[in-house]
Amino acid sequence: MGHWSDFLLDELVQEAGGKVDRQLLADALARAGHEIDVLAGRQFNPAQRGESIFESFGLPFADVPNLLVGTMESPAQVRAIPDPVDPAHSAVLQLATCDQPAVHAARAAEALRVAGLSVAQAYQSDYLSREFVLGFLGSVPPPERTELFRRAMDPARRINIPIFVTQHDGWWIQVTRRLIWATDQTPDEGRLWEFLIESDEDRLPLFAVEPVLIVAPMTQPMADWAFTARLWTEKVQVDANPKWSRLATAIHGHGVPTVTLDPDSTPQEIACQLVLKAFWHGYIDGDEPALADAIVAAYPKAVERVERGTGAADRRSAAAVLFEGLLRPGFNPAQGAELTRRYVRRKANIAVMEHWKREKPQRYPWTRIGISERRYYKLLPQFVEKSGGRYDYDQDDVVERMKAHLKQFDQDRELRAAAMQVLISRGFGQDAARKWLQRHRPQEALTAQPRRPRTPEA
Repeated sequence: MGHWSDFLLDELVQEAGGKVDRQLLADALARAGHEIDVLAGRQFNPAQRGESIFESFGLPFADVPNLLVGTMESPAQVRAIPDPVDPAHSAVLQLATCDQPAVHAARAAEALRVAGLSVAQAYQSDYLSREFVLGFLGSVPPPERTELFRRAMDPARRINIPIFVTQHDGWWIQVTRRLIWATDQTPDEGRLWEFLIESDEDRLPLFAVEPVLIVAPMTQPMADWAFTARLWTEKVQVDANPKWSRLATAIHGHGVPTVTLDPDSTPQEIACQLVLKAFWHGYIDGDEPALADAIVAAYPKAVERVERGTGAADRRSAAAVLFEGLLRPGFNPAQGAELTRRYVRRKANIAVMEHWKREKPQRYPWTRIGISERRYYKLLPQFVEKSGGRYDYDQDDVVERMKAHLKQFDQDRELRAAAMQVLISRGFGQDAARKWLQRHRPQEALTAQPRRPRTPEA
């Protein structure tokens, strides 16, 4: 069966009407579908049945694409973990049971924050790079490496190279990269691939899929909860920039979370981003204490700005105020980690402004005038000229001039309304009176006479 975008072709051709180049429209749909798949991390194809063989080098978990729970035939010790957000599907497969389950496990948000710090350490140590995967492959003896490459050519095999593994307070944390030898039969799952072996003379079709994080509690032999996320570094070029506002809700509801990393990101920023992505995708609730703690640690200047501007009791209270503005993310993860920082800074400024609007409205000129902020800035160019791209003006002077302008505007409007009534009483029609007022002063309405009907010529 084809890609999901293929099913829209006939519908769009019918809506367009007339003569439509079906191939051109099909190509446009395919490009848009690919962009959405990349951002979502899933292809949203109809269910495809087939045998898959997982090789994880001893790790207990592996990511699995779009698996419908209950449709997989597997050994007893292998289990598809229902996705916490979409229990009908699974994104993580448990390949081995936990022999010694933990008695206690930390809350999910705290475990994810620790996972974010671990990811940051791995990134700074260059574990998420192509060179690390090549080093792993280089450590495999040549005969076994050749056999490994042969198995990777099989599209039914999913070979996951371990990047790092750690545990924290009853939780298992791992990052892997799938090894792919690309062929015509290799399915496109909406994930990003990176060339492993490339030279001027030769370019082998050997790829490493983007790093994938899996976090799961180990309090029972078979886990009943798991979180997975994709890790995008600055070396990953993402050719996907659709209208994010139209896709954000769908991707957060059905896509795989994506964490973006760059050299300027601090470990605390990466950890906070991971926790926020888990919240936006519905894996954790907004009342988790780790959310406020992560925001305080990652964005201390933004939190301090909110604390100082709103008079919050402490940093955690200020982080809670800032978090209210982060409930609906408005940025595209394909544009990198810097956009996350700018988004948080902007939300901090908005939180302070909204506080002052409520607590001290006279602080803002539009409230002193009695109009909306939108109307104030639409009127401002009539009173002030921009200098260097900014408005530099005496606020008190502009407020008084704008008050006088609006007062005169209201008087003129009342006068025109009265003149309109006079004209109608003198025999003008509604349209004729409006046109008359466009050409005359309202004061002249007292002596205005409607035109006499034209008599046909004999």
